[in-house]
Amino acid sequence: MKSEIFRFLYFLLLLSCISSFVSEFHTKDKSYLYADAGITEIQSQEKGFVSSYIQFWKSLVLESGGKTENGETVYSHIGTRFFSTLHLAIFSILFGSIFAFGLSLAATYFRSGLFYDIVSFSSHLILSTPIFIVAILLLLLFFYKLEWFPPGGYESGNTYYVVLPGIALGSRIYARMSLYLLPEIRKEADSKYVLLLKTRSYPWHHIVGKEIFLKVLPIALILLILDFGSLLSGAMVVEEIFFFPGIGKSLYFSIKSMDTKLLATLLMYSGILFYLLNRIGFYLQRFFSGGV
Repeated sequence: MKSEIFRFLYFLLLLSCISSFVSEFHTKDKSYLYADAGITEIQSQEKGFVSSYIQFWKSLVLESGGKTENGETVYSHIGTRFFSTLHLAIFSILFGSIFAFGLSLAATYFRSGLFYDIVSFSSHLILSTPIFIVAILLLLLFFYKLEWFPPGGYESGNTYYVVLPGIALGSRIYARMSLYLLPEIRKEADSKYVLLLKTRSYPWHHIVGKEIFLKVLPIALILLILDFGSLLSGAMVVEEIFFFPGIGKSLYFSIKSMDTKLLATLLMYSGILFYLLNRIGFYLQRFFSGGV
């Protein structure tokens, strides 16, 4: 436990240095933002790294993250967008994992090589297609052609608005999970343990739906936790296409507008979140492998 605390503190120190440096370095020269206004020279006061770093921590601890370029506190800005991102992440994880487990187990249950090849091909096709193309195709089909879902935006707690961006993100989770599950499930189906269950007249649906499923679940769960961390850190491309008010869109806005305090805090948020979920995944792996 003690070593884990020190590991986190070392990581926090490094992450805060990087977040402060990157945000200050990125926003050092804002002159191009004023080009259209005819302003030819912008007066700026450059700070040293130490003073910038101290001010960064002061903002985080004492000033609710400081103020964004729009005048709201950084923490309230992130807070209003966290729950929409959480909603989107949960939908994406559920969509991707349900389809991945369902189709991978079904290919084994029906003993269908063709079904197996279709799931494998669709997974490779999705991963080889840029996500913005998937998002645009979803808009063309479900909004423009069928008029089933809105093209973007978000209403608090309304899943109707997360379906299209959730499918776009969830499709990649489905593809990655399927490419892991297909060979693992096939390997378990051909194992001596399953052969023993067959000789003892266990029903095939019980073997596939319970025994094999429970065998592949632990590592799959760890992969889903890592995907969940990535989604909670924001999906800039998808959120921008669907003008979804989440963490990813805020990160894009902070980069575009050179919002120092918002960018630095979002980098800290994303790094800490991803670190914690990675450590959870690490300890789950040790637990399932009998290392704890």
